[in-house]
Amino acid sequence: MDIAIPEGYIIGPGDKLSIQVFGKENIDVEMTVTREGELVFPNIGALNVAGLTFVELKQFLNNKIKERIIGVNVVVGIASLRSMRVFVLGDAFKPGPYTLSSLSSITHALFAAGGINDIGSLRNIQLKRSGKLIKTLDLYELLINGDSSNDVLLQSGDVVFIAPAGKTVTVDGEVRRPAIYELTEGDDFAEVIRMA
Repeated sequence: MDIAIPEGYIIGPGDKLSIQVFGKENIDVEMTVTREGELVFPNIGALNVAGLTFVELKQFLNNKIKERIIGVNVVVGIASLRSMRVFVLGDAFKPGPYTLSSLSSITHALFAAGGINDIGSLRNIQLKRSGKLIKTLDLYELLINGDSSNDVLLQSGDVVFIAPAGKTVTVDGEVRRPAIYELTEGDDFAEVIRMA
């Protein structure tokens, strides 16, 4: 995946980093973050980088390398991304564990699982991490309003849980999108007409 790495991307074991040092000395290396979350850099030693954001990593490596090698510039990039295992459970078309890129979001996991089955909710898709609810995604916000702000990046071991569909209402007749719509708490007649 040749897309730009978001600044909030969390570095983890398996990420391969590209580090270029130029100036007084020239070094060009690619290193993989170990299972212990460390980078073993020549002449500097092991540096613990797991859990840092991409921006923090660049600053951290810049400082560490310039402490040891004076008069150089440092460029840090990500050569390749780690893969991670997540679970898509509940009313998915094909629930189970999936291996995805570490830049995958909730919707990527839904696509991997074949989407939502006939009784699954489009409005109550839960992201759970270590047993805690992290985020709830309402696909209507994405599909009708184009708002992807709740489609957050996943981490290894996350569970995407699709709850059963809630109450529904059928809208037919002279509307642009006649369909069966799922309701959430607080939806009124005007909101249903707006969606349709």
